[in-house]
Amino acid sequence: MGISLSLQKSDDVILKGIPIKMYEQVHLSVEEWSGLAPIGQKNRRTMFKVPFHECVQTDVTKFLGRGKSFNEILMKNYLLALAFIQRCRLPLEYTMNVLTHYQLPLEDMPNFIILSDLFNNHYKTWNPLNGNDTVRMAKDKKSIQTLALKLWFSGYGVIKGMGHEPITDDLLEKVADKFQNSNSKARQQNTFMLLSYLLSKEERSSTQEPMSFSVRRDVFELESELWSEGSPAFKTELTLHIKEYVFDFLKNRVDKGQLHINTDIDGNSETVHHKQIQASTWKKYSRALRILCVNYLYPNKVHTIKDVLQGGLMDAFVDMDEDNDIRKFSKHVYLIETWFDLYSSKNKLYINKKRIIPSTNLGTRDKRYGKHIDFKQAVKLIETLQDDQSPYHEDNELQYFRVRKLCLLMLETAKRAHEIAYLMLNCLKHNVYGDSILHFHKTKTDKHHDIKISKNAVEWVKQLQSVAPSEPIEIKSELYNGGDDIKAKRLVAGASNVTPLLPTYISYYLIQLQKRIWKGNPPPSGRYFTSHDLRRMGATYLKLKGLSNEEIADRLGHEDLASQYSYTLTAGNDVLDALQDVSKQGLYGIQTDVNKNTIASVTEDIKVLSEESFFNKASMVIDVGEDEENAKSFIDKLLQEMNDVDLPTKQSQPDGEIPNGFPMRTHNCNAHERVTCFHHTLKCYKCKKYSPDEDMLLEHKAELVRWVVFVHHQETLLKKTKVRVEKRTLPVRIDDIKKDLNPETFNELFRKFKHLSEKEAKAVEEEVYKTAEKYIKKHYRKLPSPTAKQMDEFVKSGVING
Repeated sequence: MGISLSLQKSDDVILKGIPIKMYEQVHLSVEEWSGLAPIGQKNRRTMFKVPFHECVQTDVTKFLGRGKSFNEILMKNYLLALAFIQRCRLPLEYTMNVLTHYQLPLEDMPNFIILSDLFNNHYKTWNPLNGNDTVRMAKDKKSIQTLALKLWFSGYGVIKGMGHEPITDDLLEKVADKFQNSNSKARQQNTFMLLSYLLSKEERSSTQEPMSFSVRRDVFELESELWSEGSPAFKTELTLHIKEYVFDFLKNRVDKGQLHINTDIDGNSETVHHKQIQASTWKKYSRALRILCVNYLYPNKVHTIKDVLQGGLMDAFVDMDEDNDIRKFSKHVYLIETWFDLYSSKNKLYINKKRIIPSTNLGTRDKRYGKHIDFKQAVKLIETLQDDQSPYHEDNELQYFRVRKLCLLMLETAKRAHEIAYLMLNCLKHNVYGDSILHFHKTKTDKHHDIKISKNAVEWVKQLQSVAPSEPIEIKSELYNGGDDIKAKRLVAGASNVTPLLPTYISYYLIQLQKRIWKGNPPPSGRYFTSHDLRRMGATYLKLKGLSNEEIADRLGHEDLASQYSYTLTAGNDVLDALQDVSKQGLYGIQTDVNKNTIASVTEDIKVLSEESFFNKASMVIDVGEDEENAKSFIDKLLQEMNDVDLPTKQSQPDGEIPNGFPMRTHNCNAHERVTCFHHTLKCYKCKKYSPDEDMLLEHKAELVRWVVFVHHQETLLKKTKVRVEKRTLPVRIDDIKKDLNPETFNELFRKFKHLSEKEAKAVEEEVYKTAEKYIKKHYRKLPSPTAKQMDEFVKSGVING
């Protein structure tokens, strides 16, 4: 394959200190070749004996591959040197496939100086998470320089007037499509995207847009191909009528709503409005009807309109009912009924459709609850998602970092995956009361929605904003499910940083994360959680917080209150009955006689539920702190109703209010920000991931004093009690607390207070025990179980008022 000659230009450059004329159609001088040639070839002159025009007509493709002679390698490097100073243009078929270790002075060539400046100015915007990773930066810079050099050998420069032609969008797409190596496709695509992104930032460049390698096709085109396959099911009279309905009436609803007039046999007319639908909804309807035709109508010999009028649909839907999928059944009934209404109206068929189309009641089940959420598995996943230090994360990779934060936002808001993934960059708002609001500009119902979020969620959003894509992204509804057809700056993006982050990637990420958590073994429930399970967990949490059905429906975006059952009711009656029995008997099998003034009888055999049997019940994820008021009102009501019940013990743990600033709700814990870990304060104090508030030293001392007093109280109860169960359980409880009140707890907690010296931190333990001793002598008989407020007051002033 020959070489194109250069256009005559007069640009001069200085390469390695040697002035060189570019674009001339002449051989290199001896001095020029000596400056550009590889070591070992500087004194070779054989190529100069060949006339220039014959030299540049050499078929360079024969130089590809290994095992070449020295003269062939010499000629190959000489032609590369000519191309480097634009005295010839090598064909793309050669330059995009040539491998060379030939070191040319890129740092002196203006084309590559411009490219280097673009990289230094814009790389951190392209890759914000790794903008300070010098190794990664150097690797990416070398990749784009190599690609730009290959294009330069073929005469393409980074800006207009540089080289023989500028690099354009069309050129990059053509080269990327034709010369990609399947073994390193992803890496090559990233290099093309980065180069196009950098060039799009240069005003003199002919590259206008960053490249995208999205191969998504128009949904109408894809569905048309699927409806046109060679299966005989698509050739029946009935299927052709349904296909016409899909691509005519239904497709028109994507552009605007449709009016349909029904006229009965008596001439009475009724106008029905069919609202506008999205392209993604049309695709779902089309797919459902296509599956109906192939899997049910054709096998049951429902091939014509006559078969429908003779009741053939009933047989087909009976088969579908046996598949035990009520949602699929109801969708197909709705779609076929809508089609038949339109068909019968157009063809003036006055038929009672109830006799030929089944009612959705045919497929009803008494299973109104959703998927079972294994408690142990859910807590493990949520804890891992929240733990920034977990070894299961790969947060140095931008996509993993983004998707993990999106998962946490899904748990917080209970929103759908695409609603989270398509958020705008400026989605964080504040209302007139100063509350932080996450603004969803478009939900599944085409409405905007604002949700109040926690401080933690605000921080997650801000973290995503700090690494957000810099370019506007358009999410077309005909290409992306739930797309909003808006070009705007987004909170997150796909791997290319110029395409949307697909909602399916959230489920992919979750499954990969769970495989690492469970080390390749099946999870406790036997299935991995998906992104929609995060929505279920969020909805269940809202139910447990005491929100009404209407409030939960509003948060989930459900117009029908019954729609939330599959989210908030995660177990059937059998499991709920079992839990009810547990609530009556208690975890330890202790029974009480209600409304009798006798001491409750205690069974000899203590039956303790195993961890496995308990964790396999329905999901319950509770945040103690936020539910404090609800819990108090519930306890007050419970005590009123159980005044006549004699309980075995008075107290089993420190009572009183939950102290502010403590991890009863673990807002100070770096490991668990939204889900209670079921540890009491002592467990959290000795944990490395707990971060105390710097200005709450006194409150932390008071809480430890309260625990010392509590141990004393338990020991006092043990001496007095005659209840056999307490004689067994109290020593275990006392021993457990004493183990947590060890020097390790004091050292781990108080060394985190930066204003305390090491000597002062060590002295706190002695101070706590002395304070507890004073309290026991002075106030224990009157207040054996002080509240946090009372103990704070005592530690501060030495007295308790009231």
